[in-house]
Amino acid sequence: MHERTRYTPLTVEEQRFAEENHQVVFWYLQDRKLDPEEWYDVVILRYLLSVKKWFQRPELHRWKFTTIAKSDMRSAIGNHLAKEARRIQTVSLYENVPGCEDMTYMDTITARHLD
Repeated sequence: MHERTRYTPLTVEEQRFAEENHQVVFWYLQDRKLDPEEWYDVVILRYLLSVKKWFQRPELHRWKFTTIAKSDMRSAIGNHLAKEARRIQTVSLYENVPGCEDMTYMDTITARHLD
């Protein structure tokens, strides 16, 4: 078992490697048809963690760095989507209730509940 890679500042060597391979982030987002404006912040920290992991765990070198980074960025997206799915959705009382034709949420509130 290996120790979990921590978010710590990159060394000079890691910084150089991250800069040289930074296009991997954009390639991955384009390949998944994800808008970089929306998803860059979701994947970039995990990409940088992939760089740290690449340097700390030489046994990973049997695969290409892009394989490691892609796996980690996919995980970051999955975690983000799962977190969003758990988030409470805000709705307006004046929105239509799905599947109930023209009834709004406000229509479901009785006079007794207004007090």
